[in-house]
Amino acid sequence: MALARHNVLMQRQRGHGLVGALVLLTIVTAVGTSTSHTSAAHASTGTVVGNLDLVTMKMPQYPDGRERTIRIWTPADYDARDASRRYPVLYMHDAQNLFDAATSFAGEWHVDESISDLISSGYSGAIVVGIDNSQDRLNELSPPWPRLPGAPMPNPSGDKYIDFIAKTVKPYVDANYNTKPGRASTGIGGSSMGGIISFYAGLRYPRIFGKVLAFSPSFPFYDRTHIQRLLKARDFRVKDAAPRLYLYSGGAGSGATSENAIARYLPTLVKQLRSSGYPTQLITSYVWEVAQHSEGFWTEMFPTAFDWLFLSNADRATMAAKTLAIGYADGDSAQSVTGNLTLDSSWDWGARVAWKSSHPRVISSKGKFVRPQAPQQVVLTATVTVGKSVRTRRFTVQVLAR
Repeated sequence: MALARHNVLMQRQRGHGLVGALVLLTIVTAVGTSTSHTSAAHASTGTVVGNLDLVTMKMPQYPDGRERTIRIWTPADYDARDASRRYPVLYMHDAQNLFDAATSFAGEWHVDESISDLISSGYSGAIVVGIDNSQDRLNELSPPWPRLPGAPMPNPSGDKYIDFIAKTVKPYVDANYNTKPGRASTGIGGSSMGGIISFYAGLRYPRIFGKVLAFSPSFPFYDRTHIQRLLKARDFRVKDAAPRLYLYSGGAGSGATSENAIARYLPTLVKQLRSSGYPTQLITSYVWEVAQHSEGFWTEMFPTAFDWLFLSNADRATMAAKTLAIGYADGDSAQSVTGNLTLDSSWDWGARVAWKSSHPRVISSKGKFVRPQAPQQVVLTATVTVGKSVRTRRFTVQVLAR
């Protein structure tokens, strides 16, 4: 099939510090036959940290000509010209709530701040692509499964919506951004109806979406027997059939469709998945008993879920080594240590730390720091290990005699 080239009018908002301060209007070229792109306006300076590109895309999977704003977030140091540096991608729903309090209708997730914080700790970064919701949100984010009476999605079109992400949005993003396009580096996630449609996307396209973040997924709206049959018919032992899956729910509320009802359903769901061969190491489930069905709690859980889904042991070892610190007694400094140093044997991101010293008598056989009898400039070498990934870091201190 011949490829048609379309001019895309894109408005880029760059966020420097806590406030996006510069708006650039740029024209880029996209490749594709099934998408039509138009100008996307976004005048708010907002609260974006990093870069936020807005693109309006047609949704050819729907016959009614609907369009959608796509919000593409890249880290502050993202350089489109540096194709040697490529990023994993997380696709998310309800994009108005992800990055910017100025566009949020129910609270901001602070996705940009959370990933930026990881980057400042040594993480190499990620791209997040948010798909705006619409007035037809409940239908678009609903899998085409039998619903229980009273469920508020009369015409589910989640199959079309996920096809739009997989076949229209993702090819555009991979063609225009420095991405790692493979399933191992591609995730999809959201909350509530966004959680259930993300779970469905992992079932529908497990060879595209290798990671699934499903917060407070709205399973209570659907017929459990149908879901059980659906999962029983799957063999998740087949290669690439099971995405890495993070399931979360709060435990607050009461009623058939409450957060508590979701929490009570998750153990059953996990049991059904495992009985169909879902690898234990690829699924985790967590319930925060006091948490409600709200953006505030999803915001709190996002860094933990993102870490489990996207960070490798190599990432964690690098980050632990960068952020590792040694503690001094009161009145000490890195230049002149007059008391004992605190040398941790474990650190953030599950790292184990082993210490060596250039002065053989400064660290005892038990790893305790001991001041020498004469002043010494000491080089302390920390070996940081996470899994099979190893990093080292050195600290130089002047140790005064005891």
